[in-house]
Amino acid sequence: MKRYTSSPPSRNRKSLQEGVQERGPKMAGPPTKTVAEKAELPTVADIDQSAEEFIMKFRRQLMIQRMESIENYHKMLARGI
Repeated sequence: MKRYTSSPPSRNRKSLQEGVQERGPKMAGPPTKTVAEKAELPTVADIDQSAEEFIMKFRRQLMIQRMESIENYHKMLARGI
């Protein structure tokens, strides 16, 4: 009866060299561009415009929430009196 061990099978130098040759040569040259790199990059002005719009929208939302909070506070006071 044959016993199996948990150690991996040993490989000699020749089999290791053959494994490297099987993979083939590495490709030389500049890397190809990805889809994201091919897309047009936004300019600084576009980024600034987007940031300004985001800030204005955020401030509007804060003002609306503040007004709703004040309105709810006045309704609560009116119920209590």
